[in-house]
Amino acid sequence: MELRHLRYFITVAQQQSFTKAAEKLFTAQPSLSQQIKDLEQEVGVMLFDRSSRKVKLTDEGQAFQIYAEKALENAKLAVAAARQVAQQKNNQIHIGFLNVAEIKVMPQILAQLKKTMPDLKIHLHSLTCMEQIQRLKNAELDLCITRFHLDHPDFENIHLLTEQIYLIAAQHLHSTDRILKLQELKKP
Repeated sequence: MELRHLRYFITVAQQQSFTKAAEKLFTAQPSLSQQIKDLEQEVGVMLFDRSSRKVKLTDEGQAFQIYAEKALENAKLAVAAARQVAQQKNNQIHIGFLNVAEIKVMPQILAQLKKTMPDLKIHLHSLTCMEQIQRLKNAELDLCITRFHLDHPDFENIHLLTEQIYLIAAQHLHSTDRILKLQELKKP
């Protein structure tokens, strides 16, 4: 059994269709069907009920899915751990950040890193919040400075700062004591 068998199985289970799963996996549908048959033969049970239009997991398939998902997650963690050890050997760190962080917190972070680890090679990556989180999950980043709190057991969140955002209007603009509607602010 290979990891691709587990990926294929999980995708078919999620899509409830061999055709949709094949499209998502960028593979031919007959090839995908054969891979699933091979997996079922290796496991020794039918994982899918193919009797209706939608492909559904059998009870055995539902039990298998739980551990297949864990196995894939553990494989990702194993790759991340190996990459982390390699990076530590190379004495380097990859940091993702937002452009706004470049001004507010990056100078302090970089100064502290250089002070405590002068030989550390620092690689900076200016990315969106979602790009940072995806790269962190893929072990392409060691740290990310983002606006999102990532609720994941393998990552630690540290609150760095709270921003205050103000709306400042010209003195003459709608100078009344009444409450303005947002639409009124758009008018010149």
